[in-house]
Amino acid sequence: MKLQERIRKVLKEEVNKKYLKPSEKSEKLILDRLNNMTSGAEIYHIKSYDTRHDFEFCKNGKVIMNLALFFEETDDDDTPTSERRFETSSLTIPSNFVDGILGIFPIRKNYLNYIIEEWFEDTFLDKISNMIGRNDISVEELSFSDRAYACVPPIKEVPEGVTQDEMIKVIMNGTLWRKKDLLALEEREPGSIEDMYLTKLRNNEIARLDGNNPLEEREMKEGELTEKCWAGYTQKGMKTMFGKRYPNCVKKTKK
Repeated sequence: MKLQERIRKVLKEEVNKKYLKPSEKSEKLILDRLNNMTSGAEIYHIKSYDTRHDFEFCKNGKVIMNLALFFEETDDDDTPTSERRFETSSLTIPSNFVDGILGIFPIRKNYLNYIIEEWFEDTFLDKISNMIGRNDISVEELSFSDRAYACVPPIKEVPEGVTQDEMIKVIMNGTLWRKKDLLALEEREPGSIEDMYLTKLRNNEIARLDGNNPLEEREMKEGELTEKCWAGYTQKGMKTMFGKRYPNCVKKTKK
């Protein structure tokens, strides 16, 4: 027997010792655990520009899962999401869930990832498609979070008695926004100040529940995190997910 064939045989034997082969029983137990994890969870739709939408799954005050959808960046920033091409998505789940499964079933992680992605598409994709009004979305990537962050439902109304000047002050606090720029944006896109203000309130409440300082006090100047976008993507503002601030990465437009 050639050396290469012997090595291949030994490796195959060792892998078979280490990993269980996929079975209906193990797959059912994994699916049961996934269904139990998400049972009773609320789904919140968070829009971050027309190029990105997030769906947060919240249970017992914590974000247990998040689906981020990315849509093409166009030369016309006013193009609604409905007219933008779906590009990619990222499903984030707790890493301790995966570790717990692998601790019980010695199966390959890529096989477990496959089951999770298929389960999510079978269980939630139709509902999310209806929420966003699209039928072309799918799960493209799977990532993991090391901790569960506080979950706060989207704030839909400005508290009674809050003036536009007060909203502007909240938005400007700890950011590079200037009042004249916010007023100019409001003139171009009515409702922008209110939307930004409500986002600030929600982010601050998430940070408070997580025991951190208000998020705007921790914001970095635009561009400082640009290099953290992956190849072919560029930063367009900031995004909050799982209680953290990070760049809103959108695909670069081909000129």
